[in-house]
Amino acid sequence: MERRTPPKVTVRPCRPEDREAVARIHDIARLSARIECTVLAGNDHARALYESAGFTVIETKTGKLAGNERFAATGHVMEWHRP
Repeated sequence: MERRTPPKVTVRPCRPEDREAVARIHDIARLSARIECTVLAGNDHARALYESAGFTVIETKTGKLAGNERFAATGHVMEWHRP
């Protein structure tokens, strides 16, 4: 079976009104066997949201901020596997 690269998701600081949209995205994405996303370090609300959905931190990386390379950032790479 061919291994596919999982889609990348970038999360901004999560607001309460975002939870429903994020839940819908994850419902659709759960058709995949594995999902990977990155949450900025310090964005505890987004990290807690992903952890509540079963994601775990597999790596922490520091580098340039995706989409705005002038800034350095640290992000937690999180992963979810189909049970």
